[in-house]
Amino acid sequence: MLLYLDAFWLVLAVMFGSRETEIGSGGLIGSLLGLAGIAAYVYGAYGIANSEKRGYQVAIFASFLPLIRRVVLVVLAGASIFGNLGFIFLAGNVLNVMFEYALIGLLLHPMSRNHEKAYFS
Repeated sequence: MLLYLDAFWLVLAVMFGSRETEIGSGGLIGSLLGLAGIAAYVYGAYGIANSEKRGYQVAIFASFLPLIRRVVLVVLAGASIFGNLGFIFLAGNVLNVMFEYALIGLLLHPMSRNHEKAYFS
């Protein structure tokens, strides 16, 4: 369910512009990463719902996409990655960051991994 919700919020962010303006908007590359994120969230959620191993793998990749996108924005702006660790790991509001890390934790939790190994094809 978190993957579908993240896809919905990312659709809104791509359509109306992202709030991550401290470093820069990212332009075309930021938008393309946003669209790739939408596709990854939706396919990952659909794959998990249908017990597909590939869907689980895409969902794990999709859960790390917000971090990857912020690293790309920092690099495109020509700023130092180590000087902007606060932006990379804590960008946006606290509630948004909590859901990003909750999704990563839930997908990588040992119970989720054992379920994936046992039941997914």
